[in-house]
Amino acid sequence: MAKKDRLGQGRSAGSAGRGGITPLLPLILFETMRDMDRPAEVLEGEDLSASLPRRFGLNDVVHTQIHRFREEVRRKRMQGEAEIENLIRLVIRRPDADEIFEEAGRRIARLAWEERSNTFRRLVRHLPPSLALRSARRASLRVFRQIAGNGRLQVPRRQVGMRISGSLTARADPGGAACALYAGVLTELMESYTGRGYLLEHPACEARGAQACEWTAVTTGNKE
Repeated sequence: MAKKDRLGQGRSAGSAGRGGITPLLPLILFETMRDMDRPAEVLEGEDLSASLPRRFGLNDVVHTQIHRFREEVRRKRMQGEAEIENLIRLVIRRPDADEIFEEAGRRIARLAWEERSNTFRRLVRHLPPSLALRSARRASLRVFRQIAGNGRLQVPRRQVGMRISGSLTARADPGGAACALYAGVLTELMESYTGRGYLLEHPACEARGAQACEWTAVTTGNKE
């Protein structure tokens, strides 16, 4: 049966991850840039007409793209890899690229978690740890299929983590900063499903010459 959540965009589980990428990914990346560039405060005497244009996330281009991708989400139009790679190359030009990618990943994961019913969210928090982790792994795989394009995904059975070969982010960003997107997704989902904090490591990266991007997570204890 076709999935009808916003992330899945109505595609079947078998077709997800074969080049089509949810339009929520570029939308959330643009929204994250916009939000990070909003001034926390306006200093007395600050000339906003001069300072705001230097904040890329607040310019008309980003505003237009946000509206465009909101319409793409509404129409459930999956995106091609080439356009997403171009957006990643735009983001990595910023000094805070790592923060943007990680926060965007966390937002994608929070959206996936919040789309589950209240009953499901209450029940999963009361599952035995092994079952909660299994549920989190399945959720991670579903989300990664929708944002990883043609990347080949593997979820380890005996540890918390993810492996992607043919990584979209590694192709677009030779420096590896964009991999923080996937790290944000995985960390947020694990924390949401288990109620525990996680420290994520990225021991292997295609951008650094490895055969695949790999992430492993170690719990840091209860969050609540």
